[in-house]
Amino acid sequence: MKKNILFIVMIGMLSFISCQNWLDEEPKAVAAETFYNTAAEADAAVMAPLAKLRSGFAMSYPGIMECFADYQYGRGSWEDNSRYAGLNTTNVNRTNGIWGSLYGAIRDCNIPISRLSEATELNDTQKAAYIGELKFLRAFSYYYLVRFWNAAPLRTEENMSEWNLAKSSAEDIYALIKSDLEYAVANAPDKPRLVGTPGKNIAKSLLAQVQAQLGNYTEAKRLTEEVINSGAYSLVPVTTSREFEKIFGPDVTNTPEEIFYLKSSRTNDLGWEFVMFCAHPGATIEGKKMHGAGGWYGLYTTSTNKVIAEWDVNDLRKDYNILHYNIGLGDNTYLPSKFYDPEATGGGAANVSNPLIRYADILLLYAEATTQASGSPTADAMEKLNMIHRRAYGYSPTAPSPVDFKLEEYNTKEKFINLLVREQAYENYNEAKRWPFLVRLGIAKQVIKEVKGIDVADKHFLFPIPTTEFDYNKGLDATVDQNPGY
Repeated sequence: MKKNILFIVMIGMLSFISCQNWLDEEPKAVAAETFYNTAAEADAAVMAPLAKLRSGFAMSYPGIMECFADYQYGRGSWEDNSRYAGLNTTNVNRTNGIWGSLYGAIRDCNIPISRLSEATELNDTQKAAYIGELKFLRAFSYYYLVRFWNAAPLRTEENMSEWNLAKSSAEDIYALIKSDLEYAVANAPDKPRLVGTPGKNIAKSLLAQVQAQLGNYTEAKRLTEEVINSGAYSLVPVTTSREFEKIFGPDVTNTPEEIFYLKSSRTNDLGWEFVMFCAHPGATIEGKKMHGAGGWYGLYTTSTNKVIAEWDVNDLRKDYNILHYNIGLGDNTYLPSKFYDPEATGGGAANVSNPLIRYADILLLYAEATTQASGSPTADAMEKLNMIHRRAYGYSPTAPSPVDFKLEEYNTKEKFINLLVREQAYENYNEAKRWPFLVRLGIAKQVIKEVKGIDVADKHFLFPIPTTEFDYNKGLDATVDQNPGY
């Protein structure tokens, strides 16, 4: 009787989801007791983990990552992150929130993965497609977990009823991630069902990142090449710095370079708090407030930071991404201004989306993977890097320009990768991608020492497992399973 009541209530709530754009909908979480029979219910099953990712992960993760970046600094309770000595109590609580939202998303994937095969109103192709979307989201969640916690409990549809689980090795976690993404590549929709849900190219893009993380550059090259050759994406051209609003601005719904974003909408209360985190209540952009509800200005940079000082003023990204404003630390301070929302009325930005994977990332990764796989840069790798560089100076991404890098000037792997490292900083400024990129390349300590003059403590590369996990999961022992330094 209980299941029947839940089923009827859910149908009343969700009957219109499948025919509405994701941006017009509140995400509907499906209870564990609920059946998964219809397309509406399967749609809701996919939206549930997306909602989890927009909680602790979407705010705390980019905030911490940007404190770690060489080009930026944290302020207030976030300042210790920029000292690279390990997390203080406040920031441990923030990483606990990331852990919780990632495992919450994993749980919300495991339940429908285990049950969708029994759906009575979906054919086998539809079932496989929905499971592909869910496996992508599970792989995404584990990918962020394994990089920042290393070994961790591996919870799947097969053991989700077991609370007490020991840690699985990073190798085992990566094996699941690759398996899930390969399933998604084979079975997820060719094109996303809704804006913000996974499809085949999205799965290929994440799998390419995973392969690069594991040093499998030949596979990363193959996958990024397939995404590029699909013709599904292109860089949005700009001619002035403010035209980057066509990509990141508060009124953008989606663009040709969007691959996988966590979406927000002005029609619901699902704003991205990181936007307010970056803003200052007194700062304005073209006469409009950075954030309609104020700002916490938890991040800043300075004109003396090496990355900022060397950033060419003719690069349109510089003027767009940093806003000169004295936050009380001197007149040489700048706020990160890539994301803003003058019409926001609450803590979040209502229509600013979190760009987790965009086409520029795939071009950068293709250029890197091609160079790493072949041992030296190629004309094609340089062309992909030049596409991004041309756009940064207001030229067409697809036609030769006066600012093009010359292959003969960057004709060794070392020279080319150093160039790519520099360009990645400017292209991905304030997107929470810089620190993981430096760590993956094994140059984080070197770069932070060069830019900030700080020695990074080894324990800073991993987050602590939450104490609550040890309290409730008796498969773990805090004396042996906690990450070093905590």
